[in-house]
Amino acid sequence: MFLIDCKQASIYSTQNEYLCHAAVSRIEEDSVTLTMGGLDNDLLPSKVHVTFFDSVKGLITYSCDLLDFRPAEHLSGQGHVCARCVINEQLALVQRRRDIKVPVNISVVLSARTSKGEVSNVLATIWNISAGGILFTCSHPFNEGDVVEFAFPADSGLPSVTLQAEILRIQDRSSLLQLVSSTAGESQLLGFGCYFVHLPAQTEAQIRNYVFRQDLIRRRRMS
Repeated sequence: MFLIDCKQASIYSTQNEYLCHAAVSRIEEDSVTLTMGGLDNDLLPSKVHVTFFDSVKGLITYSCDLLDFRPAEHLSGQGHVCARCVINEQLALVQRRRDIKVPVNISVVLSARTSKGEVSNVLATIWNISAGGILFTCSHPFNEGDVVEFAFPADSGLPSVTLQAEILRIQDRSSLLQLVSSTAGESQLLGFGCYFVHLPAQTEAQIRNYVFRQDLIRRRRMS
């Protein structure tokens, strides 16, 4: 089957212009049902490119045909329409959201186990996140192999449970300037790339969903 676990998609013209968001249901061997809201189906072309957000396979773009437009009965009165989306040719694949990093600006407080002992109450800023890890800056000189602990703020949209991440690399200055804001980059803050360790499956799924939502917002803005 061309999709495994997919509930959302973005629809583009064949010239890759963003058209709308869609909910995915009824995944069959060569087609799915797409539900779209707040638009006139006469404005949608029959031939489109659709990027599906599959939690197992990743971001997959297909050329598709939209057929059999009809009102979405379960969302009557809300201007939603359904269409059968027939899958044609695969155009692109970005494997799993672990490969996708999205920019963020989230303040956290770190504690850590280091070779020199325990450290606590380190103020840090997370600048990007993927399902596999984070990039953060702070003033403390951590080393590769140190394990930091932190919790995302409750209003961040991410799971507010204690997470652990091992420092994989210390970001060199030139790369750091390209990745973070100019204010942070011009300061004496240090940058660290980390990967999550001991990550529960449910928490990983929540992070993947967050990365998906942020990537979807970013793609809409770029279209």
